[in-house]
Amino acid sequence: MTGFPGRAGDQPSNAPGIVELASTYRSLVELAKLGNRNQRKARSDGFRMTEVESEILTLEEVAAYLKAGKRTVYRLAQKGEIPAFKLGGTWRFRRSELDRWIAESISKKKPEAE
Repeated sequence: MTGFPGRAGDQPSNAPGIVELASTYRSLVELAKLGNRNQRKARSDGFRMTEVESEILTLEEVAAYLKAGKRTVYRLAQKGEIPAFKLGGTWRFRRSELDRWIAESISKKKPEAE
C-alpha cells in the first residue's frame, strides 16, 4: 500500500523517527554552545578574552545567578555595592566582575588566622 510519507507502515523500521532526530539535533546544538564558550576572541589590540569572562548579564540574569530578588540586585547596583554599569538606562553586569566580588565578599567574612 502506498500512502503519504509519515503514515504508519510507510517508514522503514530502521529509519529514525522525527522525535529521535529532534532530540539528537537539540543535543548537538547544546554541545556546540558548550564548545563555543571556550573559544577565545581576539581584539584588534591583541588582547584575548574568553566569552565567559566577557559575558554581560542583565538584572534578571544576575538575580537568578545570585539566587536573590531583582529588587535586591537593583538596590545593590544603585548603591554601588555590586559591580555594575548602566547601558541605555538599564543595569548590566560582567560575570567575571561578579565572581570576583563574590570571592572578595566571602574572604572578608572569614576571620584571618593568626
